[in-house]
Amino acid sequence: MSALHEILTPAATLTAPPSAPPAPAPQELLLGVGLAYIAPAALNVAVKLRIPDLLGAGAKDVATLAAQSGSDAAFLFRILRTLECVGIFTRTDSLTFALTPAGLLLRSDVDDSMADAIEWLTDPLHYEIYGTLRHSVENGVIAFDALYKEPFFHWLARPENREESAVFNNAMTAISGMCTPAILEAYDFGAFTRMVDVGGGHGALLRSILKAHPQLSGTVADMENVIADTRAAIAVDGLESRCDAAVCNFFEAVPLGGDGYILKHIIHDWEDSAAITILRNIRKVIPSHGRVLLAECVLDNGAAPHPGKMLDLEMMAFVGGKERTEAEFAELFAQAGFQLRRVIPTRSPVALLEAVPV
Repeated sequence: MSALHEILTPAATLTAPPSAPPAPAPQELLLGVGLAYIAPAALNVAVKLRIPDLLGAGAKDVATLAAQSGSDAAFLFRILRTLECVGIFTRTDSLTFALTPAGLLLRSDVDDSMADAIEWLTDPLHYEIYGTLRHSVENGVIAFDALYKEPFFHWLARPENREESAVFNNAMTAISGMCTPAILEAYDFGAFTRMVDVGGGHGALLRSILKAHPQLSGTVADMENVIADTRAAIAVDGLESRCDAAVCNFFEAVPLGGDGYILKHIIHDWEDSAAITILRNIRKVIPSHGRVLLAECVLDNGAAPHPGKMLDLEMMAFVGGKERTEAEFAELFAQAGFQLRRVIPTRSPVALLEAVPV
């Protein structure tokens, strides 16, 4: 008898979970939280082995998936069974798996794919960093800096970390893709003539804005190790005549010429003094009629769940930044010479914070 059949024989039956399960007992809740790290670890294995791409829109038995992915069938079964529990895979029979609607988004060939984002968010590097979280909290130091002896973005720019940098930047592009439709829906960019996307990575957000507003031009500004891929993405979209990419250290200066400056998930990477420096550099070049837009999570001080509350610990552990409340953003703007004019919610976890020079 095979190892798989020792785990689950073909005669075994699968029972559907109840449609409305009761709330977990306190002990079960604690156990669930304590074991929560296992699902992301399993998910990283499935994504790295490209199991979603191998399944596509169909179903395959574990033996076939194992042969195609170069993995052990019995061990792979246990990974997929665990991810079935959290809604990523489903089974058509005891040893045959398919993707759920959420799992389909892990295919690399679908619109709005989250494969790159999940590959980064579940990367084993996170376990190293969060393993030092107690030291970080006890000493008020950034966990990544304490472990690697240099800031995250410096480490990411090293040639030897090119592969990790690609995973990170691809993830940022994927996450941008999640939020971009909601941002375009919530805000009229037609009032601008030239947008500068500060820290824009591969320019996914700005490229989408330019495609929606043919009268606009723009610049993507980011670190040198990113710009080659940014220029390639601009070329693929056929936007070379309206969009360029500039090497930028936004702690020193930002590109001139924009009447709109947008920063998506940039300010949250930095503690207050660094964030103010970035905004002050924009203040030096923005015209009096210009506007700054931040696309960020905006937290309240209540107990309501919000993805930004988890993301806040990611900022604390990796880069020393933080997610902020509306009042905290208003204070950053004031210190940099801007006035927060309005906060515009979107149907994504991020809101748009619009500020004007004063």
